[in-house]
Amino acid sequence: MKKLNFKKPQSVKKRAFTLVEILIVVAVIGILFVTLVPRIDFAGDKARETGVKTDFRSFELAAEQLMRENAGVAKFDDEDDLCCTNGINLYLDKALQFTDGTSAKLDQWNQAYTLQIVKPTGTGVNPNNGAIIFISNGKDSLLDEDDDNYALVVTFVDGQIESETIGFSSNIDSSAIATFESAADAASMSIDSSDLITVKYKK
Repeated sequence: MKKLNFKKPQSVKKRAFTLVEILIVVAVIGILFVTLVPRIDFAGDKARETGVKTDFRSFELAAEQLMRENAGVAKFDDEDDLCCTNGINLYLDKALQFTDGTSAKLDQWNQAYTLQIVKPTGTGVNPNNGAIIFISNGKDSLLDEDDDNYALVVTFVDGQIESETIGFSSNIDSSAIATFESAADAASMSIDSSDLITVKYKK
């Protein structure tokens, strides 16, 4: 009878990573991190911007409804009047209502939305004409920095209601509003001879 010879299997040597290979892997991970992190942050800002747009849409609808039912803004002299029970709050959900020009709901950066009311000045001005402005201070939470402020204006001029936004990556535009921007001193509204509207919100 033949004897079967079983050979012991040779042990397989496991090759370790060299220092150069480890450094290459670390370098690649570092490059990916530097490339992708700003995009992740940008995506976060985009999501917050979308949240502000959603709230602004509610504010816009409320302002338009108020202007239609009151034939303008003649009844409202200032933010206190505008925020009363017969003002803008009548058309807003409780969570979005304003007190003394400040909203109950916070924006996406945990700051309150604010509003301003402006009317054109001068002789022969229709007292019903005016604008309501809604503002989110943006990610730096500073109204005095307009680089990342988001703002919505709803105007009423001789029965015509127009809206425009600034600060967003894609804004609502209106052919009737020539200029909508910030002003260091005071909010204002003017209408030129061509019925083009200029509105400034107070920083």
